[in-house]
Amino acid sequence: MTVGPDGTHATFAERQGATSRLRMVTLVQGIAHTVVEVPFIMSHPIPRPMRAQILFRQEDQALWMVNSDGTQKRQLKLPAGRVGPACWAADGKTLLYLNFPADPMQITTIRECVPDTNSDSLVAKTSQYAHFCFNPPTTVFAGACRSAASPTILIMLRSTRRELTLCEHRASHPEMTAPRFSWDTQRLYFQSDREGKPAIYGLHLERFLEKTEPETGSPG
Repeated sequence: MTVGPDGTHATFAERQGATSRLRMVTLVQGIAHTVVEVPFIMSHPIPRPMRAQILFRQEDQALWMVNSDGTQKRQLKLPAGRVGPACWAADGKTLLYLNFPADPMQITTIRECVPDTNSDSLVAKTSQYAHFCFNPPTTVFAGACRSAASPTILIMLRSTRRELTLCEHRASHPEMTAPRFSWDTQRLYFQSDREGKPAIYGLHLERFLEKTEPETGSPG
């Protein structure tokens, strides 16, 4: 389930057999309605900031977008490979995601899709991230390496594409780490079962990154 940027609606997917439907519910009245139905397993619906549209996944095969009223459903044009974690930039103009090549020996990359122009471009190659995140201005990325020999959390400056290792996550499944920046880019949080049970860990980043200020209208 995902709560929209304005906090008035929640979206979630329901599944029955091989079909799914996208549902939206108002958080005040509790009234739910179906946005769209699809003949595949749908997951991770994310409302688009500043626009009445919703992104959702077709497992790791594709990303789809639909208007909140159920019209103009379409698959985003992405390059070959499996689709990893994806999230909207704070202004809703672009979508950043991980691309996992079909060949596991190839490098996992961060890519950026602009749905309004049907364009997609490479942002940076990574140290085989299993999960990632970015700060509100999209100037810094954080990723969890999936290598068993180097189970680390790293940050990367977009301008230089250079990485800095922060710590080891040592999660049994690197994709569970789900790193997240605080809104001022001064903290990084991630999940791990490194001590035997799932827990949330926090890192101070004041020594490495400048403080960022949220844009007007952004969540605090």
